[in-house]
Amino acid sequence: MRVNAWPVAGPKAAAAATSSMARRQPRMTRLRNFAGIGANCALERWTFTGAALHSAQPKMRGRGRAAAFLVVTALFAGACTLGGGSTIPTAQISPESSPSSTTSNSTASSPPAASPSAEASTSAPGLAVISLPVHNGEVGVGYLAVSFQASGGTAPYTWVVASGTLPPGLALSGGGTLTGNDTAAGNFNFDVKVTDSAGQVATGSTKIKVFPALAISQPCANVCFIGVGCTACGRFGAFSGGAGPYTYKIVAGAVPAGMTLNGFTLNGAFPQRPLATVDALSTGPPRTLFNLAVQVTDGFGVSKTAGANWLEFGPIAMQCSTTPCVSCLSSPCVDSTSITYSGGNPSDAVTAVVAQVCDIRGASCVTDPGKIAAALPPGWTATAKGGNVTVSFDCGNGCPNGFQAQVFVVLVDHGGCVAPAYVESQAAIVNVDI
Repeated sequence: MRVNAWPVAGPKAAAAATSSMARRQPRMTRLRNFAGIGANCALERWTFTGAALHSAQPKMRGRGRAAAFLVVTALFAGACTLGGGSTIPTAQISPESSPSSTTSNSTASSPPAASPSAEASTSAPGLAVISLPVHNGEVGVGYLAVSFQASGGTAPYTWVVASGTLPPGLALSGGGTLTGNDTAAGNFNFDVKVTDSAGQVATGSTKIKVFPALAISQPCANVCFIGVGCTACGRFGAFSGGAGPYTYKIVAGAVPAGMTLNGFTLNGAFPQRPLATVDALSTGPPRTLFNLAVQVTDGFGVSKTAGANWLEFGPIAMQCSTTPCVSCLSSPCVDSTSITYSGGNPSDAVTAVVAQVCDIRGASCVTDPGKIAAALPPGWTATAKGGNVTVSFDCGNGCPNGFQAQVFVVLVDHGGCVAPAYVESQAAIVNVDI
């Protein structure tokens, strides 16, 4: 092994050495500066290159310096090439599916690693859906616009419906605003996807219920006939659709005295009031008029009004000018003028029935329907129509010894909204004496 030693130099030799080092210093500085371009290589590459440079320094003599310079250059190039090129990582974002939920939320994958470069900024945090503030809707009502919210990632964000169905009539803008007018009722589940400018993706799930449009029926808007004291016909309207809670208020008319209001229903008995002349809505004699209008408002602020006009009729009653009302002294007997009636439901759904049959003195009465039929004269009939009662019978050969009886006839009102106490009229007496 050969060892080279430097001789001890005198003053001149020392000066020459100093001058030689001074000449070499710029070249060494340039080499070190050149080595600086490898700063973006990994630490092990810098160590490899630095070792090569150090070993090359003693040989940098004449032609050898140029060769060593090329060797070092090649070593630098090879070291960076073996390292795989650029050291700045490329973000690899893998979106993750949103968990299924009614309120929404999901996040994108982990953010990319930061670059080792001193000038590179830290990448944005992962993208996430943080709010899908939807609300329910109603057909025919403008949907109050809502804005979906995301956080993280790199703005601007772009929103789309990823799956499911938006309620018909609504649309989601790219900026995340949901607007429109609901046109169909139902339950609608859907997923939305938000994408940031770097390509990160997050999703969220939500649902919207659209209620049918608020609608009402008002059967008494024109006129309803109700009997004095009736408690069964206070309902004057109904609604469907809309969304609760519902509130009511009177917007016209008044609740009749002694009654209470619950929604579109009057509770209690319709009171008897003095007869009043009314317009062409009425038929027959003048009748008492009640009117009322009630407005219902649903939870979306939609309002509908049900109006009602009631014409009150009195109890059905028979009138005749004599006592008894009819006297049949021969057979056959037909009478259609002696007994009249008024009041009752204007539908005139009235029947004439026999309440009892007594002897000619009004005694020994029978009320059982089976016995009544046997106690009547042969061929008996009684009818009521248009305000007149018609009674008839024909003994034919069925009364060889004559026939005597008092027949008590009542009218039964089968019309609607008749108070139970006024379903039957007072009795009219028909005397049969042949």
